[in-house]
Amino acid sequence: MKITTTAAVAFCLLVGTQGFGGLDAAPVSLLDTQGNTQEISKYQGKIVVLNFWATWCVPCRHEMPLLAEMQKKYENKGVVILGASVDDEKTQPQIKPFAEKNKIAFPLLVGATTDQMQRLDLGEAIPATAFFDADGNLIARVLGELDKSDLQNRIEWMLGKRHGKAPPAFVNGFQKKHAPDSAPSIFTH
Repeated sequence: MKITTTAAVAFCLLVGTQGFGGLDAAPVSLLDTQGNTQEISKYQGKIVVLNFWATWCVPCRHEMPLLAEMQKKYENKGVVILGASVDDEKTQPQIKPFAEKNKIAFPLLVGATTDQMQRLDLGEAIPATAFFDADGNLIARVLGELDKSDLQNRIEWMLGKRHGKAPPAFVNGFQKKHAPDSAPSIFTH
């Protein structure tokens, strides 16, 4: 993927199953829509919901307002939502107007790739979401469009407000809607 001029500043996102910067952390280079650099390690001590999406992806467009609602509801409780866009050079200019129209106030990142998704065991289809606990450990993944009830339950459970059995660590929503070999690829738009 060729990086645009607005993407000239590097954004280093360290994620992995061993936590922020842990031994198995996989460096993922991304940029925010403002060209500012950030590191996910600055979110140490917070729950991070990392959602891979694109402006041309219909299920992604449906779930973005939900993610914005959850960010607003839980931002003061230690939850951070990040939207990693897989939009290419042609569609990246649509990210900012989409965010403004849908009142998306959480950070949107550009230049995400399937390689980065695969490092998190998210496959190649979008939407896909990774959930990190306050120590930076990858504790859950959801493939496909997020469900409001499930998302809220996961966040509440991660905040320690729900007791009992944890939500499933892996949900493949594509299996419900698509045959195994017809799951949407981020490259089909």
